[in-house]
Amino acid sequence: MQSIWKKIKEDPSLKKKFYQKAKILEAIRDFFKKEGFWEIDSPTLVESPDPSSFNEVYEIESQDKKKFFLTPSPEFFLKKMLVAGFENIYQITKAYRDQQEKDPLHLREFIILEWYRTGGDYKDLMRDCENLVNFIKQRLGKDKIIYQGKEISLAPPWPKISCQEAFKKYARVDLNEFLDLEKARQISLKKGFSEVENSTWEELYHQIFLNEVEPQLLKEPAIILYDYPAPLAALSKIKESDSRYAERMEFYLAGLELGNGYSELTDWQEQEKRLKSDLEERRKKGMKIFDYDQDFINALKKGMPKTAGIAVGIDRLIMLFTDSKEIKETSPFNL
Repeated sequence: MQSIWKKIKEDPSLKKKFYQKAKILEAIRDFFKKEGFWEIDSPTLVESPDPSSFNEVYEIESQDKKKFFLTPSPEFFLKKMLVAGFENIYQITKAYRDQQEKDPLHLREFIILEWYRTGGDYKDLMRDCENLVNFIKQRLGKDKIIYQGKEISLAPPWPKISCQEAFKKYARVDLNEFLDLEKARQISLKKGFSEVENSTWEELYHQIFLNEVEPQLLKEPAIILYDYPAPLAALSKIKESDSRYAERMEFYLAGLELGNGYSELTDWQEQEKRLKSDLEERRKKGMKIFDYDQDFINALKKGMPKTAGIAVGIDRLIMLFTDSKEIKETSPFNL
């Protein structure tokens, strides 16, 4: 790795890009100040990180042999602040995931933005995303966004499509039917996927989503995907009108997946059940094991208000506004 000062000396345009990064971070803070949000600071070295089986964590052992982990998300701590009585909060922080960095869209150490709108739901988050991105665009003085040779329209409202509609449109799959494991296996077999018999429902879902659905979403200048199947609820509420689906949304801009948000789950019993399920999945995959955050569950027992929350990858947002092909271009010391 070449020293950053040498890189910038050789390529002065990098200096302009990193100034843009500073302006984007400043604009994000100004947006949330305008919206009446409070910035929160939470630890990144923790004993009980999010146990999601999709993200491996870094483990650190202290001199007294106590185990700590670099957190992949500040989510649990921010929700504890909501229980404590804070309303409309956000955080910009470093987050960590133990993964290969060959992927041009991932970093082991990255910047995450999370915000929680008290009293809101995932539809409010959709509007927040549209407003935040356009606020940044205006602050940077950009009349239009050119990303990798294509002009990208960010004008709201962005197109929105449910998972059910997306599977029907792009994969010709009835998602209601696919929710049954045996039918999902049959559908996957007809599509030519192998090792279907030993696959979990989530693996079958993602085979179709990643191969047939998401590539089409990535072609859109801006789009929001919403109403995920209940098995993919993560930390979101199940829809009252249809228990087969959850109030979860993600947004994509210029082929970049940028944010994942929910109408937040507030039921402590359901939350504890999901955390235990995540830990069991980690055991099956041979991933690092730790106890789930019992203090988080105790906080939920006290009662968390109705809230909508989302995590956005700031590095990818910077990619968009600085026309960067790879995520490492947004982080000076990763060049």
